[in-house]
Amino acid sequence: MGRPNVGKSTLFNRLLGTRKAVVSPVQGTTRDRLTGTIEWRGQRFTLMDMGGYALGRTAGLDSLVQRQVSEAIREADGFVFVCDAQVGPTPSDALIVERLRKAGKPILLAANKADSRPLVPPDFFSLGLEPACAVSALHGRGMNELLDRLLEQVKPSDAPAAPASDDTASSTRPVAVAIVGRQNVGKSSLFNALLREERTIVSPSAGTTRDAVDTRLTVRGHPLLLIDTAGLRHRRKVRDAVDHFAMSRAIEAIRRCDVALLVLDATQGVTRDDQRLMTQVLEAGCGCVLVMNKWDLAGSTMKERALAEAVHRQAPAAFFAPVIAVSAKTGLRVSRALELGLTVARSSRRGLSEERCEQLLRQAWVTQQPPRHRGRVIRLLHVRCMIGRPLRIELDTRPVGWLAPSYRHYLLKALYRDPGLAGVPIHLIVTGPTSTR
Repeated sequence: MGRPNVGKSTLFNRLLGTRKAVVSPVQGTTRDRLTGTIEWRGQRFTLMDMGGYALGRTAGLDSLVQRQVSEAIREADGFVFVCDAQVGPTPSDALIVERLRKAGKPILLAANKADSRPLVPPDFFSLGLEPACAVSALHGRGMNELLDRLLEQVKPSDAPAAPASDDTASSTRPVAVAIVGRQNVGKSSLFNALLREERTIVSPSAGTTRDAVDTRLTVRGHPLLLIDTAGLRHRRKVRDAVDHFAMSRAIEAIRRCDVALLVLDATQGVTRDDQRLMTQVLEAGCGCVLVMNKWDLAGSTMKERALAEAVHRQAPAAFFAPVIAVSAKTGLRVSRALELGLTVARSSRRGLSEERCEQLLRQAWVTQQPPRHRGRVIRLLHVRCMIGRPLRIELDTRPVGWLAPSYRHYLLKALYRDPGLAGVPIHLIVTGPTSTR
């Protein structure tokens, strides 16, 4: 907690050991609530970063930020009140402390930006907060003392975490679902509709979301990590450093998720920016579901199969991805979109048995023989399926390891006839005596 521009996000990143929050000297950079888990001396803490506490009346986007701050105060078990050690205590700091005291929760004072002298300036004791720590989030000084004091002030309710074995780590790892798309297609609205709460700020102005907001939840007994991201656009349209960092966080979320819910605007169709984003999702190797949002505004009575065919004609690169029409505003089919994403994620982890894979490919091979290579007939000897990102299928052919690009696409379409591979990206690898990958 603290007023704007005292280094809250920098301290948050330092304690987590990663650049999760976007940091900028521009006031009001952080808007949504960000959370992260750390472990210190056998105890786990959930840290929460948020926008700066503003006093007085606010309007527009600032009022939405302050609503997030108020919700964070209600949820937290304690506060790390961050001040600027170089400026000293201000009247705003005193008023914020007074309001935090009304919550009846422990408050730990962190005098940040103590870069040259690791001592708390005596003026800060006028705030009546004890204990107090002098820290430098930029240089990483005073972090151990801060965490020790935090452990004394806020008693974690969870038991000490037992180290998980490698065998159970993969099975208990939550499925990561990222909501991605270009700006103003309704990603944050869909995120809030899935959580059934106002977790992130929704505004008609472009670029409202800046950080990748992670939220853990359980769906039908299965752990899930839902990620809201900033809107992506072409690099030549990015002129602000904050927007550049926001796009970097969104791209990182695509790389670490199991499946991406790619949100499209049903009133605009598939745009060129949407096609570029599909390419990024495919290159990351994660599963993909195309979500046509704002279906209530489209005024279309198109059936699901006809809609999927129309979208795939405009986006041939994502011909394997299932399509679903939703409305985040009315809640139409939003839960079904998440269930579809979980199905794709499980299919990506499960893959396809080599017997079933070979059966599909040999049926396609018999139906349509591949083009000859220099007059020689190409035979399929063996098929091997390797689970990963993306799912890799290796074909051993004779007398050469080569297949025409058009025939590779034909084989991919034959594989996607199996409903268990819907939304799962596949990479075909052809091997032989003279391999051409």
